Amino acid sequence: MPVRTEEESLGTRVARGGIWVALSSWFNVVFGFLANIVLTRLLSPEDFGIFALGMFFFSLLNLRPRIGIGQAFAQRRETDGELIGTHLALDLTAGLCTLLIVSLSLPVLGWFEYPVEVGWATLALGIIGISDSVLGTAWVMLDKELHFSKTSLVSSLAFPLSYVPGLWLAWKGGGYWSIVVQNGAYALLLLGGMWWTARRKLPELWNLPWRWNGRTARELVRFGGVVGLASIAGLLVNQLDNYLVGTFLGLATLGFYDRAWRIAMWPSLLVGNVIHRAGFFTYARFQGDPERLRRVVMLTVWLVATLALPLALAVFVSARDLVELLYGPRWVPSALLLRFLVALSVLRPLQDNAGSFFMAVGRPGLPARMTAIQAGVLALSAVPLTLAYGAVGTCLGVGISYAVSLPLLYRPLFRTLELSPADTVVLPALAACLALGVSWVFSDRVGLETLSLAGKVLVKGAVAGGAYLGFSLALAPRRMLERLATLRRLVRGEGGSR
Repeated sequence: MPVRTEEESLGTRVARGGIWVALSSWFNVVFGFLANIVLTRLLSPEDFGIFALGMFFFSLLNLRPRIGIGQAFAQRRETDGELIGTHLALDLTAGLCTLLIVSLSLPVLGWFEYPVEVGWATLALGIIGISDSVLGTAWVMLDKELHFSKTSLVSSLAFPLSYVPGLWLAWKGGGYWSIVVQNGAYALLLLGGMWWTARRKLPELWNLPWRWNGRTARELVRFGGVVGLASIAGLLVNQLDNYLVGTFLGLATLGFYDRAWRIAMWPSLLVGNVIHRAGFFTYARFQGDPERLRRVVMLTVWLVATLALPLALAVFVSARDLVELLYGPRWVPSALLLRFLVALSVLRPLQDNAGSFFMAVGRPGLPARMTAIQAGVLALSAVPLTLAYGAVGTCLGVGISYAVSLPLLYRPLFRTLELSPADTVVLPALAACLALGVSWVFSDRVGLETLSLAGKVLVKGAVAGGAYLGFSLALAPRRMLERLATLRRLVRGEGGSR
């Protein structure tokens, strides 16, 4: 029997773990999609607007991402008791301080005449954040040791259970509190599940003496501080649109925007968690080995194009029918916004991938600067566009921010790893444009009026997604077959990535 090398063993663990992360994400997307259909039909646009705006203010005040110690923990090669104990103490302190800041902010929100319900939602999320601050250490320990299957299983079990109290409260007329309760239940279930799993799977770490170390704390905060600066800009990139729509256009419009964004994020969610978790920890393991890093990055970008783009195209071409099918006729105003937002959702995992790479190899300053530039472009463009064109203008502002930031972030990545822009960007973009052309001709020439809403969604989506995969294979058949063969070998434990 041939001896497996360290690279092959690690590559197989990452591939299999990545599949678990993907399956967990897909299960959560599908279940969350079904549960949210029920919630959307029970609640009003204003309820979703209240929660979305509350989430923006909580995220703005949340200190945990600002110190970035989770990434700092994962980036360190050795795990000892001082690292675990210090990380847990820092994370919990950040959660408690966040709750204090949130409490003090409520009068400020009232002074700016935000509805009192937005303040209560923000406070509730601050309380839920305490649970997140306690479970974070267990989760990062498991992921660092590549136990992706275990953390994914816990998440997949906790997620559907968390909707039981939320749906019950929505049925009883609980309004936006239904969404808050679902988030709280999910956090508590994760808290118990992650620590129980860490106790069973990492006994060698559990038996270490966990204690505070000031030097370790300074090192974590020093590295994580740069990541934290990027998280502030990242918050603006990911949630400034909610603030602008909710503040200038009202909670009902924010509700329509939020529902459109939830559907638009499907393609990103399919691959985003895999990239953020499996990708980051893999890059951290391979830092210092450019050839291995190059192969992993190429495979990751190809996965984004192969998994996310077909779904994004399917959602784009069937947007109006899809919204009406899922949410009902009163939510049709979300359809136009959905077309804009789903076109952008594929860019997010690409940006997360590049950011994870540079943070994992010890260069967190680069994604921090690029995210800050993106946030500045978003603020400068989205505010006047929102005032001029409403929620569509907000979507345009988000698109402009990505158009500026992604080239700035990927240029050093291409240069560092000697990647080909044609292979990673041009061919997928060309295949997407050709697929849209085929979809347009098909819809124009073939009458679909006799089909039900579900039939229209399925046919339009299948044509768009299938056309993209067909053109991808036709434009680069060798690359497609080689990457599929690589994944097959990794999953079966037959070798490393090419």
